[in-house]
Amino acid sequence: MSIFIEKINNAFENILKKSNLQGRIIIEKPREESNGDFSTNFAMINSKLNNMKPLDLASQLVKSLNETNLFEKVEIAGPGFINMTMKNDFLKDVLNKIIKEKDHYGSSDKKDFKYNIEIVSANPTGYLHIGHARNGSIGDSVARMLKFLGYQVETEHYTNDAGNQINISASTLFYQYLKLLNIEVQPPEEMYGGDMYVEVAKLFLDKYGDKFKDNRLNGNIIDDEEVHKIFRKESISFFLEIIKNQLKMLGVQIDLFSSEAQIYAQNEVEKTLSLYENLGKTYWKDDALWIKTTELGDDKDRVLKKANGEFTYISGDLASHNVRFQRSNANKYVNFWGADHHGYIPRIKAGLTLLGYPKDILEIDIYQMVRVIKDGQEVKMSKRRGTAIWLIDLIEMVGKDSTRYMLVSKPPTSHMDFDLDLVMSKNSANPVYYAQYATARAFKILEKAQEHGLTLNNTNFNLLDNEKEKQIIMLLDSFNKTIEYAATSRLPSVVCDYIQNLAKKFHSYYSEFKFFDEQNKELSTQRCILVEAIYQVLSNAFNLIGIDVVNEM
Repeated sequence: MSIFIEKINNAFENILKKSNLQGRIIIEKPREESNGDFSTNFAMINSKLNNMKPLDLASQLVKSLNETNLFEKVEIAGPGFINMTMKNDFLKDVLNKIIKEKDHYGSSDKKDFKYNIEIVSANPTGYLHIGHARNGSIGDSVARMLKFLGYQVETEHYTNDAGNQINISASTLFYQYLKLLNIEVQPPEEMYGGDMYVEVAKLFLDKYGDKFKDNRLNGNIIDDEEVHKIFRKESISFFLEIIKNQLKMLGVQIDLFSSEAQIYAQNEVEKTLSLYENLGKTYWKDDALWIKTTELGDDKDRVLKKANGEFTYISGDLASHNVRFQRSNANKYVNFWGADHHGYIPRIKAGLTLLGYPKDILEIDIYQMVRVIKDGQEVKMSKRRGTAIWLIDLIEMVGKDSTRYMLVSKPPTSHMDFDLDLVMSKNSANPVYYAQYATARAFKILEKAQEHGLTLNNTNFNLLDNEKEKQIIMLLDSFNKTIEYAATSRLPSVVCDYIQNLAKKFHSYYSEFKFFDEQNKELSTQRCILVEAIYQVLSNAFNLIGIDVVNEM
């Protein structure tokens, strides 16, 4: 919690207790800095509870707050708002806490609460595209923030390695394999595009040589069942390894890779459907098995098993979630899904609730698509001739840091334009450059402090008395509260906003004030410690969204 807000809350609680007053205490930052450091609407929202007029209650509180010796000024505004300006005496507490806690500053105590977060969950049929990259960057940043706040966090990638898409992948790989052997063959009925399949076929050729040169395609199936199984298995293996490597390049950590194929192989779908039948939540109609999802808000009941005996997509999905819930035993499960899955949410949540799970145990966050812009125009094709912009292309063009930062800089529900020209520019218009330039600038100052022989171990900061310094320290103090909101709301964009705000204040401070004064080494020392604190908090914030701290630009 903010040191200042904690002091204000303690003061309020003591006042309420002594004055026999009741009500919820809400302390906020005013929209305008001219209205003080903090404000509260306590008198307005709790006047009836205390049988007083808002202004009378506010006047009583202001009088008591002024007696606490915390504030430079306490004023009533409008119909009963209370604006509070803190004394500078307590700024030292913030800086001392940052310097002492270092990488842990802003974190919270460990909690007896576990999250399981499903991230990316791509089909192992190709490279990761920019949508996967946004999913991974957001999900991984949320996981980092929750861990920072003391939660237990498990991340999971559900691999869609069953179904016809694997047949298409296998037949595409086989087709490219035969072409590498200079064998003329008709393409499969359905196939995936992109030079990546040629690259993977080369890996296959290195492993197996021309062993399968005499086999041929029949539609999307290889004419030998065992050979087809080999190409299915190898296509999954090759592409899953590529996916893992690309996630690693993006800085995304996955604790567990689960498998759709394994769900079917272990008969988990049949087991889950039996659970529904035993609970009386299914019925037969037109020789198909249906689940009663309308009982929990779905617009219609859903088919679990078709008349021909095939399981529907939702059957596998419900079974995989049931296995996941039983295995992980988390308190909360979170999925990040693309916007095209929005209509699927009510039915999957209804199905899980019918199994007896709490209604809110699973939360599904939707993220919108990303357009890549170059020279003012949308870039639609990858240089690898696929049908999307691949993650590997972005990393090669702009790097991991710029890719991640930009993809988490907007709320997931917002459509996003990824402007390549902006991201590759080296000026203040580029938010990634602007943020990393702040740490490079701070690091340079700290190096100069050593050259000037300054020992940065002060605990007193009485000379940091101008308004810019105070506002920076107040912002540093709000770091934990900012991360708590960003993590629990699953909005890493809030951290980006904080970074930009702190970087802006620091750059402005740097341009206006002198950091090294031979005539006043004490002031120089205190300002350099403030810079050290800024560098530390920016470093902590960078880590939470998975970008590197830059010390030289």
